[in-house]
Amino acid sequence: MNFEDATKKQLLQIVLNENCPLDYKYAAARELQLKTWSSLFLQKLVKYWGMGLSEVEIAERFGVEVWEVKKQLQKYQLFGKRVIKGGMRR
Repeated sequence: MNFEDATKKQLLQIVLNENCPLDYKYAAARELQLKTWSSLFLQKLVKYWGMGLSEVEIAERFGVEVWEVKKQLQKYQLFGKRVIKGGMRR
């Protein structure tokens, strides 16, 4: 099973499912911890947002839900802070 490609929601389901083997639960919990919003995630978020990627595209790259990306964009006041071609704000 490839836990790196799983979303946070999928990993949480594995951790909480009583029927999953203990090894799967441990691996899923470990991957969940790795997917926390570290400084590297935030650097990539700023980079991807500046490149013009949408919230959905960024969420797909990180393997997280779209609302999590939106929450981070709001938290760090990045909404409305990028300039797209032609000098218009997005």
